[in-house]
Amino acid sequence: MIDRLYRKAGAAARRELRYMRVQLAGLGEPDSPQRFEARQIAKATVAAVLAWFAADRLLADETVWIAPATAVIMVHATVYRTLTNGLRRVIAVAAGVFLAGGIGHLIGLNALSLLLVVPPALIASRWHRMGRHGSDVATTAVLLLSFGAASQDRYLAGYVLATAAGALTGAGVNVLLWPPLYQRRPYRAVRHLGREAVTLLQDIATGLRHDCDLSKLPEWQRRATELDRHLAQARRAIADGVESRRYNLRRLRQSGLRDYTPLLAAMTQTGTHVHAIVRALAHIDQRPGVDSATAWISIDFARDYADLLDTLAAVITTATRPDHEDDLETPMDTVLETARAQTEAIQGQMTDQIRDGQVNRPQGWAASGSLLTDAERILTTLATAAHATTETPAETTTPQSTAKTAADKAAPAAAPDGGPAPLTRAPVDPLQP
Repeated sequence: MIDRLYRKAGAAARRELRYMRVQLAGLGEPDSPQRFEARQIAKATVAAVLAWFAADRLLADETVWIAPATAVIMVHATVYRTLTNGLRRVIAVAAGVFLAGGIGHLIGLNALSLLLVVPPALIASRWHRMGRHGSDVATTAVLLLSFGAASQDRYLAGYVLATAAGALTGAGVNVLLWPPLYQRRPYRAVRHLGREAVTLLQDIATGLRHDCDLSKLPEWQRRATELDRHLAQARRAIADGVESRRYNLRRLRQSGLRDYTPLLAAMTQTGTHVHAIVRALAHIDQRPGVDSATAWISIDFARDYADLLDTLAAVITTATRPDHEDDLETPMDTVLETARAQTEAIQGQMTDQIRDGQVNRPQGWAASGSLLTDAERILTTLATAAHATTETPAETTTPQSTAKTAADKAAPAAAPDGGPAPLTRAPVDPLQP
């Protein structure tokens, strides 16, 4: 028993040491999360010190502590959050002081005063414009009443002024001293999402190429589900990247910042169709009395479809590459033309088989059509969004609205008869976000 506890404790200690080594190693990497956090800690410290000096010289001693406390929490992950949350906190504190001062002057501190203060304070805190600082209305009012300061006009005024001074100092430090600008984080998230989708498509292609081997189908299903998590991470990273440019002075020195929201919308649609491909293969594998997938789809179709999936993986790789690698990778137009040619060849073979009466597996015809349709839709989606990655003005466009617009542009239409969607070469406007 004791030995087991020692082993568990030793394993936990090794994990913590390994975690610390990773964090320390990250400090030496440019644009790493560890270096960003270290920079934010340093800025919060500077903001607290400056707020203390300013409040110590301008305000009463009993309210000085409020300024550095407010300054620390104003150093947010983006300039936009700093400015908006700073204003919200000052308004929330002022509202709490107004409530506490009004009730305190009338009836002082007792159970009735709390009964009159808490409900309106909580109602005010739920105003959607207050955001995460809505609770400051209630906490400020209750604290001032509880400390007996609600009837001290000088203290109440100093409380509001100290909060404003701390918010102004914290905002100033975060705006002027290396304001956060996420340039690589969205790229890393999209690149990781692309790699996961590429490896999944390539593994499916390998299985189909080897006599329709679906033995790894459970793993493919798990990895297809994992794509949803990677999509959520990429969505958050891109939203943070767009938000980090709002009111950011560093943005004035940057040009050609890439907007990844159209690509994210395309990858969202792609993930949906990858799920559909895996479900179609699972439907084939789970049919009763079927020992092999070749009873439903032909070896020739499986091999041609595997080649198409490999080409789609190349399309995703090319779409998610960084801009500075444009001359080092296969051009997007080349891989798109290859995928179109492969798709048209498979469609031609299926058409010829129908015309010549050579449909040997009629029970699997719908499955083959479903697989081809989803591959075509992936191709159409990526082709539509391939070049729609120019910069979108962050001050007038929210991440959610941009992503929705790109999703509407990228979503392909199904054929009216329920068959494979036609592969069209939609014109791409490079200025369309």
